[in-house]
Amino acid sequence: MNYDFTNAQDRKRFVKRANALLKSKRNNVCLVDESNRTPNQNSYLHVLIRIVADYTGETEYYAKQVYFKQLANPGIFCTVTKDTTIGKVMKLIRSTAELDITEMRRAIEGFHVWVRDTFDGRLILPEATLADDGSVVFKSQNDALAYHQAQVHTSKEEMQL
Repeated sequence: MNYDFTNAQDRKRFVKRANALLKSKRNNVCLVDESNRTPNQNSYLHVLIRIVADYTGETEYYAKQVYFKQLANPGIFCTVTKDTTIGKVMKLIRSTAELDITEMRRAIEGFHVWVRDTFDGRLILPEATLADDGSVVFKSQNDALAYHQAQVHTSKEEMQL
């Protein structure tokens, strides 16, 4: 059962269910937090990355790893650790699959800021509001159109491969 903690009724149902499980004296109960980034957020992010990759002439992989993760959002994605076996300092880059909804929203906002600052307004990404439930709502009709055009353009390129 999924519970939306932003909904008062769901919070009450969750507490009622948890109390019922406690009273049942079960030996083992598994609680899973399913707050990872949403498919809508992931789709939106990948369209933004494709737009930047097309603009720069780089691959989508490069744009995601370097521009999105290392340059726009190093605090979210990059960590440094010392490998005790070989004695070297290693740079690790986190996967977007590990992000929760809030982290993904912050990362996408960071990417928007980085693109705006780096390209001085020569590249404008479609703007959207990323709600707590992971839904994507475009700020204007032009933003929605630009997003959908980028999706169609990408789909046509993928079909040619």
